[in-house]
Amino acid sequence: MYTVICISVAVVLCYTALIICLFGGFRKMAKRQPSNAEVIPVSVILPFRNEEHCIETAISSLLAQKYDSDFEIIAVDDHSTDNSWQLLSNVAAAEPRLRLLKANGSGKKNALAEGLAASRFGCVAVADADCRYPERWLQSMSSEFVKNGCLLLCAPVKIGGMSNWFGNFQFVDFASLVGSGIGAAGCGRPIMCNGANMMFDKEAVMCMDDPFNAAVESGDDVFLLHAVKRLDKQKISFTCRPETIVETKAAPTFAGFMRQRMRWGGKTTSYTDADSIIVAGIVAATAVCVVASLLLIPWSWIPVTVVLVSKTTVDTLMLCSVCKVFGNRRLLWQMPVYEIVVALYTVAVVVGTIFGANKKWK
Repeated sequence: MYTVICISVAVVLCYTALIICLFGGFRKMAKRQPSNAEVIPVSVILPFRNEEHCIETAISSLLAQKYDSDFEIIAVDDHSTDNSWQLLSNVAAAEPRLRLLKANGSGKKNALAEGLAASRFGCVAVADADCRYPERWLQSMSSEFVKNGCLLLCAPVKIGGMSNWFGNFQFVDFASLVGSGIGAAGCGRPIMCNGANMMFDKEAVMCMDDPFNAAVESGDDVFLLHAVKRLDKQKISFTCRPETIVETKAAPTFAGFMRQRMRWGGKTTSYTDADSIIVAGIVAATAVCVVASLLLIPWSWIPVTVVLVSKTTVDTLMLCSVCKVFGNRRLLWQMPVYEIVVALYTVAVVVGTIFGANKKWK
């Protein structure tokens, strides 16, 4: 018992130090003033497969952008078997800014690569078919991109669309991931981003050798970030201005949520970025400590008290700032339950990753 307590304290101390650093980085990024730099022409790439239930919303929000320069949308169909292509064909017939491509290869990363090759402009944004984009999204992203001289600009995605406990849980859980990514960038050590909301320099990416890591099914966003980081991490920037925050829907079922998290977790075994590996290791070790302390409750409440109180305190500190930016701090009342659920699913993801869980995009 004493050994377990000592290990738990050591792990939680490492986790606490990590979150405090991320919190400082997030606060730094959140205080940045909005840019008023002139914008440049942008190509928006939208890979999709079987998205007939949501793709019209995404396309409508992209076509409705209030943008002071030229932009095009390149929607790349990764072998859809539903009505997605026909829906977009109807829109494209009346909208010259929308171009449709049928992918030759297979997978999201291939669709991105083919869309990139077909793009007309030197600045490229990436969008997702299951997201809705604010009308000033492209204007704000492009202005920040130009102002900071970026090779890669990343921005937040938040969960919406569900008001039950499960939807609220996903909102807080996703906010913690997004906040950590922004915080790490604020510390000068970017580790992750979201492929639904990013912008990059076309020439720089096309000159890279395998920027999306094609050998791994998922993780186009984080592997691109790692590739740019190796080239020049000073050219990676994050913005969390309200007009750059993109909204996506929560997973409707727990099975769908776990498949998503297994896919995300599966790519970590292919990481070569030291910062990402260290953070993933600390988070996984902390989750294991939480689960272990719960199993020891029949014998002692000390381990679970030490671990949960410490972790909940520091996580709440971080999430108060993140959820303020996302406009929903009232959900933080569920933190104690959230901590337990997160620990359980994180351990499940770690086990699934070790035993080769499914990493496919669709």
